[in-house]
Amino acid sequence: MKRNNEHRIWLAVGLIVALAIAGLMTAHTVRHFERVHRAAEAIRPWMSVPYIARSHHVHARPLFDAIGVEPDRFDRRPIGRIARQQHRPVEELMRELNEAIARERGRNPASP
Repeated sequence: MKRNNEHRIWLAVGLIVALAIAGLMTAHTVRHFERVHRAAEAIRPWMSVPYIARSHHVHARPLFDAIGVEPDRFDRRPIGRIARQQHRPVEELMRELNEAIARERGRNPASP
């Protein structure tokens, strides 16, 4: 009888572990979908060009070109700082970036 109870305990522990793993995988999937659907997020002054490129599913080079900055994948400056360094309004850079994103999506219609 004691052996039968041990099996039940191990079965319960296994079930709890399996449910915990399934819950973690579900949470990971939900976070992934939230990130993907946030791709249409409006450009903000705190964002860097590589961040904008990733979140809008386009290459960074055309975005750097659009705002007149030498493309550098390690350039993590926020566009607000770039605007100040170029003595331009940040709204102008955001508009140029949005236009570049639209052009890139026009070239690659498969992009979301």
